[in-house]
Amino acid sequence: MEWKKYLQVGAAGFLSLGVLAACGDDTEEPMDTGDTEEEAPMDENTDDNMEEDMEEGMDETEENVEEGMDETEENVDEGMDEMEDEMNEEDSES
Repeated sequence: MEWKKYLQVGAAGFLSLGVLAACGDDTEEPMDTGDTEEEAPMDENTDDNMEEDMEEGMDETEENVEEGMDETEENVDEGMDEMEDEMNEEDSES
């Protein structure tokens, strides 16, 4: 029974040494894959197209801001009218 235990430990050690020997002492030079840094092609993303897209986006943003300001102004006007009505009602009740 003792021999079985030593046989398993010896086999594991032998396999470990074999794997380490196969992986170590790499004398080959790394392969040159030919990958060099190159600029990516500029398909449709030219500076002109980007500027046009930005201008379109700015136009849309300006329109949205103007609409929001108009709505806010209307809401403020309505709120002021309601406050004036409430104040007039309080004055007339007094």
